[in-house]
Amino acid sequence: MNAVGVVDVGSTNVRYAAATPAGEFLTAVESEPTRPYELCTQLGRVVETLTAAASLDAVSIVVPGLVDADGGSVRRFDTADGDVIERTEIASPLRDRCGLPVFLENDCTASALGEWRFGAREDQTCVIQLTVGTGIGGGVVERGRLLRGETGGAGEFGLIPVAPDSILESAGVTGAWEAFCSGRGIPSYVRHRYRVDEVWDENAAGEFRETLAAGEEFAAPAVFDAAAAGDPFAQTCLDRINRYNAVGLAALCNAYEPGLVTVGGSVALNNADRFLEGVDRYLEEYLFVDRPTIRESPLGEALGLYGALSVALDRAAR
Repeated sequence: MNAVGVVDVGSTNVRYAAATPAGEFLTAVESEPTRPYELCTQLGRVVETLTAAASLDAVSIVVPGLVDADGGSVRRFDTADGDVIERTEIASPLRDRCGLPVFLENDCTASALGEWRFGAREDQTCVIQLTVGTGIGGGVVERGRLLRGETGGAGEFGLIPVAPDSILESAGVTGAWEAFCSGRGIPSYVRHRYRVDEVWDENAAGEFRETLAAGEEFAAPAVFDAAAAGDPFAQTCLDRINRYNAVGLAALCNAYEPGLVTVGGSVALNNADRFLEGVDRYLEEYLFVDRPTIRESPLGEALGLYGALSVALDRAAR
């Protein structure tokens, strides 16, 4: 195998390039908005662009949601708006269109394999990759083997319950981690806390509470910006989010005993110091196993592309 078309489908954007098995990109990494309701058509155009730019031996695609890797379809695609698209056939129509092998895998799960092959691993034998972006997901690789679960649904870390008494939920899971700490969950959690918080300190109202009182829309970055500017309510919310992150990460560590945990995804990468410091503040309260090395993934925004490449190499070696 000399070249692979690698495609990282996110809830928000699709990124793609051609790469060698050694992890060198043969083309510039291109990006375009994800069109979830016409995903297969969009991917067909992406593959045509890649095959015109490089002589490919295979195409490897990673996508969010529940993936039937053997059947080549997405069983459940969660859009950036929180909508769910049931079953989209991907591999078969693309194979017919490009005449190449087409591999498919969950994006966060594949990222763990990318981290194992191309990322921060040194001599560790168990690696967890945690992606905190629009949602929360990841994967576990032990001695080079990706843990996929009975039907390929492993790695839905965002559905670990971290607050079982809360009314907030994600994908029907009460108190799910990503309902509080993901890019989609943070604004929802902050609005919820504003509505139910009965303790008011008028001296600490801050401008951010005024935004909430006015019912204005905001995204997760606004919460981080307000906290950095000293807004007390935003700081209080982020402190609780830090604790939820520590609970979720400790649950993963206690279950799998990794030697290394790497963190990626837009929420974590855009706020890396605050995320890692927040986890560090509370992790020991919930951790049973020895503390692993926890660090930002060195692969950055390219992690999903390296994950797609690693999936192709893994499948081709079978």
